Amino acid sequence: MPGFGQFGERDARGCDRAPAWPRAVTIASAGVLLLFAPSHCARAQVPPPTSPARAGQLTLNEVLQRSLRFNPEIAKLDATLADKLGRASEAEVKLNPTFKVTAGRTSERGAVGTELELEAEQPLRPSDFGLRKTYATALRAAANLEQQADVLRVLNATANVYYRAWALQEHGALLTRARGQADDALGTIQQQLEAGQSNISQRSIFEAEVARFSAELLAVRGEQAAAQAELERAIGARSAGLQLLQPTFPPLPSTAAMAAFAESRSGLRRIALAQRAAAAQGLRVARADAVFPEFAPGLITRYGSRNDEANFGITIAGRIPIWDRNQGAVTRERGALAAAERELASFDRISLDRSIGARRQQLLNLEARAAAFGDRVIPAYRAAYDATLSQFRAGQASTLQLFEVQKSLVDAEEKSFEYAVEALSARTHLEQLIGGRIEEVRTTVSTRSNK
Repeated sequence: MPGFGQFGERDARGCDRAPAWPRAVTIASAGVLLLFAPSHCARAQVPPPTSPARAGQLTLNEVLQRSLRFNPEIAKLDATLADKLGRASEAEVKLNPTFKVTAGRTSERGAVGTELELEAEQPLRPSDFGLRKTYATALRAAANLEQQADVLRVLNATANVYYRAWALQEHGALLTRARGQADDALGTIQQQLEAGQSNISQRSIFEAEVARFSAELLAVRGEQAAAQAELERAIGARSAGLQLLQPTFPPLPSTAAMAAFAESRSGLRRIALAQRAAAAQGLRVARADAVFPEFAPGLITRYGSRNDEANFGITIAGRIPIWDRNQGAVTRERGALAAAERELASFDRISLDRSIGARRQQLLNLEARAAAFGDRVIPAYRAAYDATLSQFRAGQASTLQLFEVQKSLVDAEEKSFEYAVEALSARTHLEQLIGGRIEEVRTTVSTRSNK
């Protein structure tokens, strides 16, 4: 879930030249900044958390830090970026010169001599005169933006695993608590049976509840173990036995602030712009090589020892595009340009502001629903359960009444976890759209205002 710094001058690999201090990519999470340079150009630089969790606890911020260092999916992105940068270098480099050496011996009326001939040529394509360099620059720019978006996607996936593991942890605690409440009700019913104030059928209801909660708890613990294994693979460390803390986030910035942030970062629209620019330059290269002839200026020199003479000359060879007019490359580049233009048009038909605004409103609504369950719905159900339990123990409420209230409380708590995860997932979708962490939008705005 990173945001990404601006690129300056690049070296031959398309990587940023090192300035006076490391030009780092920043990731804000719960007030902590993570720093790393573009993958394949430099290794990740992740400082320790500014406010580490207590022993035995694990936070989302710590998970994202470790994911940057140890997630094998990010290592795979290095290979993908290297392949894209390699293709950019191949597109830019000129063809190698060719040479031919011919040696022989001559004899005439008893005179013997040696002749030596050397030919050298440098093939030149029409696109070698500036077009290929521009094309390679566009490819590198698109590759770096795509790499940043891919890193963001991997970190978003890691965050989603953390959200799921946290929800399963809390669900397990809920089922344990609900089973304990059912056990308490069973104890009360047993006392009532001994006093002749209840019957076996009422006890069977809560015996079934205890069995149900126990079975569901086993299933949840199995899912939690799978989620923890996936989380451990992403962070390169064991998470079993650690308490996952619920992620907390500051209020959302405005749509305008996030739109301005997206225009300067690796947001989806900016990636589409870079891809269209690269495809357009690729089509220019293909068309230039299809229309104009390829030629190869060269030098030729001959030396004969019998007459002790040397000759020099200039040659020009070439290939005229008559049969092969680079049709394959032109077709491929036309298709790439058409796809890039369609992708960009999908963003232009609905403005970036509107897309971000819609995602922002969706997130606000989901967060409001989750907050309502946590602040009002669950406390109300819990108060009703406590009151009904007291009445049940005093013989003023029936077993079915207690059962219904407890069932409503457990259902509401399970919905609360589900709604919290939906809100967190919506947050990752919005961050993918703007190309960085939402917290970094506020950091960026405040940094610019102080300059």
